[in-house]
Amino acid sequence: MSDDRIAGALAIWHARNLRSAGDRAFLAYAVVMVLLVAVAPAGRLVWLAVTTPEAIAALTSPSAPEVTTVVVAALWAGALLWGRDRGPALLAPFPTYALGAGGSRRSRAFRGAVLRAGAVVTAGSVAGAGLIAGSLMSHGATGAVGVAVFATAGALVGIIASIAWLAGQALPRAAAPMALAVLVLGALSAAVPLLQPFTPWGWVAMAYPADPSHAGLALAAPLALTALAASAAALVALAPRLMARLALERLIEQAVRWESATNHATIMDFSAAVTAYRRVPHRGRRIRAITPVRLPLAFLIRDAIGAARTPGRLVGGVLAVAVAGVLITLAVAPDGTVPGWVVGAAAGVLLFGGLGPLTDGVRHAVSVASDLPLYGIADERLLALHVLFPLAASAVVLVAVVVACSIVAGAAAGPPALVALALGLLTSAVRVGAALKGGLPPALLAPIPTPMGDFGAAVRMVWAIDGVLLAALAGAGAALASASPVLLVAVAVVVVAVGIRRWRARA
Repeated sequence: MSDDRIAGALAIWHARNLRSAGDRAFLAYAVVMVLLVAVAPAGRLVWLAVTTPEAIAALTSPSAPEVTTVVVAALWAGALLWGRDRGPALLAPFPTYALGAGGSRRSRAFRGAVLRAGAVVTAGSVAGAGLIAGSLMSHGATGAVGVAVFATAGALVGIIASIAWLAGQALPRAAAPMALAVLVLGALSAAVPLLQPFTPWGWVAMAYPADPSHAGLALAAPLALTALAASAAALVALAPRLMARLALERLIEQAVRWESATNHATIMDFSAAVTAYRRVPHRGRRIRAITPVRLPLAFLIRDAIGAARTPGRLVGGVLAVAVAGVLITLAVAPDGTVPGWVVGAAAGVLLFGGLGPLTDGVRHAVSVASDLPLYGIADERLLALHVLFPLAASAVVLVAVVVACSIVAGAAAGPPALVALALGLLTSAVRVGAALKGGLPPALLAPIPTPMGDFGAAVRMVWAIDGVLLAALAGAGAALASASPVLLVAVAVVVVAVGIRRWRARA
């Protein structure tokens, strides 16, 4: 299929929903208003955050280039992994099938999609690099040349990340080993600075903005930039070969999953959108999940084996819970740099996310609770039995991490351990409430006029992310519990009340 025929096919597809002049004008107005009302204040907030004395001290510290090395390696590794589920060569399901099965070369049919996705990634990396370099320049820590060099390095990082993203889509089985190798080598380069001149992520660290009076770094940056540009050019030359390896079945699968996720996200059903990318259990299928033991232990073993059948999700969830335990320890005894309630809120959100892979049994119990009992067990007891696994797993991980961190810090382990147990219990209850939530209530679709405008969209957004908000409030309340338990108790009352109401209203 020639380029003209491909362009004609895509033009026919896009012509199915042509916007009128009025629709285009309203879209332009909406974009401008979003930029003025949301994007500009958010950008200003980010700028103020990176220009504080604490941020500048961190950005000018001797370890900043090493941190840059790890961040770049993590970005490229994440791009490889994300390509397995949603690559840059993505169109709607029908044109994906039509162009993929029509005999056209993948490099022609999906070139536009790859270029658009790569442009977004590159623009984001340039913005991040420019933000860091600009903040340093505003405090005299670098000059205009340093800003230009690091922004260029950011563009090259984005180009390489785009190719890594495409490689993950074209080589799904090799993506995980390659990502692991990138992470290990990146960490090794950060630990051994002598390796930086020989690694791509080390070249980015060498281009990090420096004091303009530092002649050695000023000389190393252009050399590192040249090597990075050569690497990016070589990888870009491999893009057509990578696109030729894209299997039609995988392209269609990714297109269908992405369309399903975006459709659910449009109606603010974010849990269903995430479910579209949940991996199918594949490990340990021959391990017996149902054992002849007492009922609570049987459900505990069953849920543990079920979670282990998707090992990637389980490891990610346990790591998130462990990091939440570290944050809880810091929140209980803050160092003064960041308020304890902020660290506690972050711990609550991480714990809420980490409990997701551990609460598949809870979601199953909720899904069957509105029908006739399948197992001869009352709905309430079935839900309680499935809650045992996330409660036990989170308690073990949180207490172990909190005790270890306390021993390392030389502090008492009792208070943070109690806070961790309380937060784990409360966040598990938030997860149960999220499973019971169901679809968007039609009453929330009605406008809510106020002197400041329609608050309907804001109310719907709060409803959509109420679990995250409650988890953040629970974490903040847990961090402040030693001074005043009012917030923690208030959040607990709200979580229990919402859960009971949703349980009674289940279909």
